[in-house]
Amino acid sequence: MERAEQHLKIFVSSLTRRRPEMLNALLGSWAGMTIPDNCTVTFLIVENDTEQTAAAVMEANRANFPNSNLLYVLETELGIPFGRNRAAKEAIAADADLLLFVDDDEEVAEDWLVRMIDGYRRSNAALLGAPLRSRPPEAKLSYIQQRMYENVEARYAQKEARAKQLATLNSTDRVTIVTNNWLAELSIFKTHNIWFDEAMRYTGGTDSKLYADVRRAGLVTGWVSDAFVYETIPPERLSFAYQYRRARDQSNTHIRRKSQTLGRPAIVGVLPVPLKAVILLGQLIAIPLTGGKTMLDAARTMGWISGRIGYVAGTKSSLYSEVTGS
Repeated sequence: MERAEQHLKIFVSSLTRRRPEMLNALLGSWAGMTIPDNCTVTFLIVENDTEQTAAAVMEANRANFPNSNLLYVLETELGIPFGRNRAAKEAIAADADLLLFVDDDEEVAEDWLVRMIDGYRRSNAALLGAPLRSRPPEAKLSYIQQRMYENVEARYAQKEARAKQLATLNSTDRVTIVTNNWLAELSIFKTHNIWFDEAMRYTGGTDSKLYADVRRAGLVTGWVSDAFVYETIPPERLSFAYQYRRARDQSNTHIRRKSQTLGRPAIVGVLPVPLKAVILLGQLIAIPLTGGKTMLDAARTMGWISGRIGYVAGTKSSLYSEVTGS
């Protein structure tokens, strides 16, 4: 049957760990969104922790899902890839067609799922991504935090505009699909045996690796430019130090995976460092001259350099071993 007319069994999922307020907001946005026609939707929260802490939040929201299943499972093997693979296994066991992911620090637009499914039906893609937008925290921000939030907001807008220009429903050249706004056919797991890499327990980057594996398998990937989710950024992420550490770990994971895939010696990864150092100097000088507009760029460039040097020195990212936000 053509996917345009097919009745779709859909799992919409998110991983969570010790962020009850954010989880509650996500569930509220799920409950308020429109369900697409000709679809059966199941909502699944995977708590990735050693013990249940989210059960009370789940029960408090259950009455808000009168026409859909709201499921909750505990995955005690810590690490994002274990939680995401657990969600895929739950969806496969239920004979679902599609699995969608958003993060537990996000809220979805009312028409998010309608637009994601419409994009899927109009494409040939097995894997689809969509834009992430930012929302400020409710807490009062310091001057530095406010400038950093404005930097993050501008970066997200630039990434959204770039993806809209470069990607289509059937092509994502130079655009990476990650799990903050993500749709996949479960055949990726069942038929092609492509899973989130559990060797990357805390490093981050497993969604980027899965995306690369999907493309390597010759499957079509696409982009839905009008299906929006909104990330609430907690104050503790709006510091130069946090953004530096995040970029450092992302850089380390990226060059490690790329070097292993291409079989390149580690030293190749640091060849661009001198040029990056010159760029960093300019970004640092520009911070007071631009009212802080290059603050995030400087933090990320510094992190990029540190991540590359750390890879050569043998260090490994632990980006997701700690939880931020509540």
